[in-house]
Amino acid sequence: MRSRPRALLAIAVFGVLTVTLCPGHLAPPENVNLVPFAGIVDEAVNVSAPIGVLNNAGNVLLFVPLGFLAAFATRRRAAIVPVLAGFSAAIEAAQYFVGRSADVDDVLLNTLGAALGVALTAVVRSRARKTSA
Repeated sequence: MRSRPRALLAIAVFGVLTVTLCPGHLAPPENVNLVPFAGIVDEAVNVSAPIGVLNNAGNVLLFVPLGFLAAFATRRRAAIVPVLAGFSAAIEAAQYFVGRSADVDDVLLNTLGAALGVALTAVVRSRARKTSA
């Protein structure tokens, strides 16, 4: 029963790693943000720069499938968001070392996406129960 969600989760994890760690544009080494919410607030205030809005939305949406699939793949749902937050932090650390930008806001937004994915699972399960009843 859980083998299909686990396989899909593995594919999603591979996709996230590919998107986040494969060379794209290389950022200067000083492109590091360690101040929580600094970039999020700056991009929200400067809405004339749609790239910031897309960046924030993309960071949230990137982890929604991971939270969603992980909730179907494991019984330990309380651990999903903390584990995915750690995964996001590890990605940001790796990005720093491979010459890409590292941003604590990305960890926050990814974690929000993971939590939304887990919440979406609850909605889907609730509707499935109502439909089958």
